[in-house]
Amino acid sequence: MMGRGTATLLVLLTVSGSASFAGEKKIDDVRAGTFAFGSMAIGQAKDVNYARAEGLGLVPKSPLDAYLNGVLAKLLAQSPVQGVPARVYLRASADWAAATTADANIYVALGTLLRLDDEDEVAAVLAHEVSHAILGHANADVVTNVQQRLLQLSDLAVGTTEALHGSGLTTGAAKATAGGARADDQSRALLLNNMIIVPAWTRGQERDADHLGVDLLTRAGYAPQAMASLLRKQAKCEGERAGDQQAQALDKQLFGVDANTEVREQTREAARRIGIDDPGVGDLAGGVIGKVLEWGSKKVEEGKSAHPKTEERITDIESYVAQEYPQDRTRAARAEPWEAAKDQDGTAELLENYIAAIEAKGRLRQGDLGAARKLSKASLAEPTRTHAYPNYVAAAVDITQGNSAPALAAYETALAGPEPAGAIYSEAAALYEQTGKRDRAVTVIENGYERLQEPPSLTLPLIRAYRTAGRQADADRVAAKCALRWPRMQALCADEAKGQ
Repeated sequence: MMGRGTATLLVLLTVSGSASFAGEKKIDDVRAGTFAFGSMAIGQAKDVNYARAEGLGLVPKSPLDAYLNGVLAKLLAQSPVQGVPARVYLRASADWAAATTADANIYVALGTLLRLDDEDEVAAVLAHEVSHAILGHANADVVTNVQQRLLQLSDLAVGTTEALHGSGLTTGAAKATAGGARADDQSRALLLNNMIIVPAWTRGQERDADHLGVDLLTRAGYAPQAMASLLRKQAKCEGERAGDQQAQALDKQLFGVDANTEVREQTREAARRIGIDDPGVGDLAGGVIGKVLEWGSKKVEEGKSAHPKTEERITDIESYVAQEYPQDRTRAARAEPWEAAKDQDGTAELLENYIAAIEAKGRLRQGDLGAARKLSKASLAEPTRTHAYPNYVAAAVDITQGNSAPALAAYETALAGPEPAGAIYSEAAALYEQTGKRDRAVTVIENGYERLQEPPSLTLPLIRAYRTAGRQADADRVAAKCALRWPRMQALCADEAKGQ
């Protein structure tokens, strides 16, 4: 449905505000057949690796994955289109967000699941998301005419270039951030990936996915009103964010006119906390990120103007349910299966530890270092001791205290564990670089770049790592590859290679 990212960039399950229906269920308009990937698909495995590179990546496999995909299977069994290879992945994020890609992969933020009350609401999230895949929205001209088409075309050119140059490429780290600044950095990385590879659904597509989602829900035995219930939770989250001064400050940083100045100052402060007092660090961040933010702010404004308010969506869905499923409106939602899924062996502890890490991150942003440290320590118990998210928070706490050595140890633990996220590679490399260990910085970021199949969010860090390590030829080669694969990043990559 939405695309990759954080709550700042993404609006969950947006649909048209229109409430006029033709008296027919959306599912009746879907032509029966067999699913086929469209031209915008990049390969399911590669798509998952790009998801690992975004923000704090994915939550490592747990019994919860089987539960979520079991719910999805019930929904897919009702689809007129058979053989849809959709799979659910849990994103390590406290945000309210979900995403569907052209490869039929569905990504749901942990923060979304933690706010749901019953299996029907879980099914509502997945029903809307998989509806985009069933309806083939990623193949529509309105989507392919955006930057998605560049992916497939540029891969051919990149393959030719690699054959000429011979060797593989690697990665670098653009800057160090600390404490609350790290959350902002994740949002920028997510923004970059969104601008390059994520389709933007139209109002009509969102509305169709919402209606088909209700159809799938109801036919699978769930309460159709769960979709509206889900949206009420979204509206609450949006209201809370609107009243959160820190969240609004982040929005201003990401999309406001003063972004460059704030990014420079924040990055300089982060560097000072680990003993680096170099104004150039902030200038680099402000210059490069500022260009990214300029793109992003335009994209976000375009998205806002194209989507209705959540309240309008609730009205639209309630009207659809009342007209098409009047006999099912009183169907009771089922909380027991969802509670049992969260209580199964290993899952309860995983969720408890992630909640502790999320709370630690919030306390750190509020300046309550003592509480952040205590919660962070609690999050590093089994089964999440080596997970990326808890170790990322632990590193942020250490850096806020000016302790780079334990921060690096936390990063290394995450890198050796399951599902190391792109942010861990880039931030560990940045910290190594700024503490004078440039060779290790290059090695770390190279490993991440290669493991995650060269994601766009690690391209600029890659170029900078080579350049600052004195490997200008490699930096130039990555910049040339960037121009072929991500044409809209060409100027950014070229400037980074030149140190501008």
